[in-house]
Amino acid sequence: MIADLRALEPPQLESFTNSLVEQVVAAVTDKISHLESSLAVAELTVALHYVLNTPEDVLVWDVGHQGYIHKALTGRMEELVNMRKPGGLSGFLKRDESPYDFFGAGHASTSISALAGVCLADQVSGKSRQRVAVIGDGSLTGGQSFEALNHLGSLGADALVIINDNEGSIDATIGALHHQQSYGTYVQSLGWQYTFLEQGNDVRALVEALQHVLAQPGPQTLHIKTKRPDLSPPKSYKPGTTFQWWAAETMGVVLEKNLDIQLLSPAMFAGSGFGPLRELYPNRLIDTGINEAHTVSTAAGIVAAGGKAWVHIYSTFLQRAFDQLIHDVALQHLPVVFLVDRAGVVGSDGPTHHGVFDGDFLMNIPGATVWNPRNGNELQGMLLEAAARTLEGPLFIRYPKSRTEGGTPKDFVAYEWLQKSEGSSLWLSTGALSDLIKKGQNHLHLGQNWPFSADFSSILSDFEEIHVFEESTGFGGLAGAVSALMAELDHPGKCITHKLPLEFIEHGPRLELLREHGFNNFL
Repeated sequence: MIADLRALEPPQLESFTNSLVEQVVAAVTDKISHLESSLAVAELTVALHYVLNTPEDVLVWDVGHQGYIHKALTGRMEELVNMRKPGGLSGFLKRDESPYDFFGAGHASTSISALAGVCLADQVSGKSRQRVAVIGDGSLTGGQSFEALNHLGSLGADALVIINDNEGSIDATIGALHHQQSYGTYVQSLGWQYTFLEQGNDVRALVEALQHVLAQPGPQTLHIKTKRPDLSPPKSYKPGTTFQWWAAETMGVVLEKNLDIQLLSPAMFAGSGFGPLRELYPNRLIDTGINEAHTVSTAAGIVAAGGKAWVHIYSTFLQRAFDQLIHDVALQHLPVVFLVDRAGVVGSDGPTHHGVFDGDFLMNIPGATVWNPRNGNELQGMLLEAAARTLEGPLFIRYPKSRTEGGTPKDFVAYEWLQKSEGSSLWLSTGALSDLIKKGQNHLHLGQNWPFSADFSSILSDFEEIHVFEESTGFGGLAGAVSALMAELDHPGKCITHKLPLEFIEHGPRLELLREHGFNNFL
C-alpha cells in the first residue's frame, strides 16, 4: 500500500485517505478510543508516509494510540480485524511486528527521547536520513517530553517533532501550556523552530507543510490542529460488575464522609470508573496530566502540608514513579493511599499494560503496606478501612481489571481461611486469584500481603508443604517473602511457588492468559 500511495499525485491523496479510513473503521471493533485517536491523524499518517522514505527514514509515534492508520498503511490492513486478540496484532507500536514500527510505544512522552537517540546514533555513524516524532498534546504534559526537547534542542541536529493538538488524550488535556496555547513560545525557548498549521486534517496542506519544515536545518516543530471523531457511545458504568465499579462506588462514600481527602490521578479518571465522581467533587478529584512522578510527589506534598491525599494510578504506570514512592513518600513516612488499578494481567492491552511487577517491588519499600482484595466486597471494606485508619506510611490497595461481586463491604481482616482441614499442605494466595483458584484442603487468603500479621509464622509452622499463588512475576513478592520467612524460622517444610513466568506476556483474555502462564491446573 505504501508503494501505491507514493505513486499518487497530490490531488489524489484526499480520496486515498478517505478510502483508507473507511477500511480501518470497518475492521476495528475493539478499543474505539484508540481508533478515534488514530483517525484524528489519518491525514497526517498518509502525508508522512507520502513525504518520508519510511522505513529508511525514521518515524516515531508516541503512546501508540495513534497507530492504527499507520498499521494499515504499512501492510497490516487485513490483520486489523484480529488486533488485540490472541495471536493478532498489538494495539500499540511494536518493533518485532513491522520494520515500520521503529520504536515501541505503550506509555506516553517517550517519542522525543527516542528521536534524540536516533540523532546521536546518526551523528556517530554519519547516516543521513529524515528523523520525525509525533507526540500528542496530552503526552506533552509528561516531564520526559520537556527533558527530551531541552536536550535535543541543544544538539543542533536535523529533527522534526510534530505536535498533534486534538485537545485530548484519554481524558481532556490539562495544564497551562495547552490552555494558553503557548506551544510556540515554549518550544522556541528550548531551541526549536516553530511552525503552526491550523488545517491538521487537510492532507495536501500537511504534505506542503512537511516538505517545507523537513527542508529546514536544525530542530523543527510543526504544531497541527486536528479533530478527533466521536465514535464512542456515552460512558456507561454498569452497576456492580467490576473491581473498578466498586472502587468508584466506595470512593464516593469515602469522599462524602471525609471532606479533607483529595484524589489525584495522572489522566486516568475516565478509564477507571471515577468519571462520575469528577462531576460531584470537581475540586477534590485532581487530574494532573500524564505525569506519574509529578502526581506522586504532589500527593506527598499535600500530606506534608497537613492534608490527605489518595492517588489512583494503574499498576503499569506506577512503575514510572518508583523513585518518588521511595524518596518522596516512604522515606518521609507520609501516609499516602494508592489505589493501584489494573494490578495483574490486564488482557488485550498486552505487555506494556500488564500490572505484574509492582507486586514485587512494593514489598521492598520500607514502611509500605500492601493490600490485595479478592473481590468487590473486600475491596469496599479496604477503602473504608483506609479512610478510617491512622497510617504511618504509604498504603497500596491493588486490584485487577476484572469482573467481581460486591455490594456488601467486608470488614477488613489481614487474612481469611477459605477452607481448612487436617491436611499438611497449605495453599496460600492473595488478591483475585483467591477467588479463582480451586480450593485446596487448606486455603488461606492474604488480604494484607505485607507486612505479615503477627501470627503468620505460627500458621506456617503447622504445615509441611506451602503452595504460594500470586499474579505477578519475578523472584520476590509474596513467594519470596514466605520463603525468606521460612528460612528465618528454620522451617523444615517445602515452599512451592506458583507465579507468572519471568517474561513479557502477550495480549489476550485475562483468564486465558493465566491458564497459559502457570495456573492452568488450578483455575
